[in-house]
Amino acid sequence: MFAKLECIALRTVRYNDKKSILSVYSRQYGRLTFAVPAGGGRTAARLRALLMPLGRFECVTELRPGHEILSMRDVRPVGFPPCDTPVKATLGLFVAELLSSLLREPQEDEALFRFLADASERLAEMPGSSPALANFHICFMMRLQRFLGIEPDWSTYAPGKVFDMAGGIFLISPPLHGRYLAAKEAEAANALNRMTFRNCGRFRLSRADRNTIIDRLLAYYKIHFPSSGQLKGLDVLRSMYDF
Repeated sequence: MFAKLECIALRTVRYNDKKSILSVYSRQYGRLTFAVPAGGGRTAARLRALLMPLGRFECVTELRPGHEILSMRDVRPVGFPPCDTPVKATLGLFVAELLSSLLREPQEDEALFRFLADASERLAEMPGSSPALANFHICFMMRLQRFLGIEPDWSTYAPGKVFDMAGGIFLISPPLHGRYLAAKEAEAANALNRMTFRNCGRFRLSRADRNTIIDRLLAYYKIHFPSSGQLKGLDVLRSMYDF
């Protein structure tokens, strides 16, 4: 059966001299994997430009039972990949790598796809000098929690409470398992809940602040998704200059 798909590119890994393996998140079927041309040919070069991390595209594929790696044809871009500056390319790579680590199943989720498509579009449209770029990845990770079913219960917050990272709730006293944020960091987490793609440029954070926040967010994701792996793009992200 042939199907027309709308996809968001996640990660491309070189398989051999002729083929690479592309992971995507599709509107119709969730996580999918494609074999795409590698090397220096014209077709491979065109596809590399279209299939940059977080790039949106449409294609046609043949769905066959028992075939986990698909082929694609009639590839057409939807908008522009968010990679026109080194900073955007770094952010796109980090976000796509995070999603590759978390989204493992071929399961349709329209709301998640719309969120990812919106995030890709907003990153692509941000001016290269926008202060919002500095906090884009933090905003993305904060908002993504809802679609993965691990959003904290913000209604349980009150000043002085700690945040139970395993339970996703705020408590008066620390939990016995020891995986929690102390009151000061719990307060900061609650403040970050107000961050959106529209206002993330208004949050004034130092590079040290951002790195600490990312560490806490990744620890939270790891608790709820134990099989998620290490992110190779994290070190590059940490070295990004202050905006």
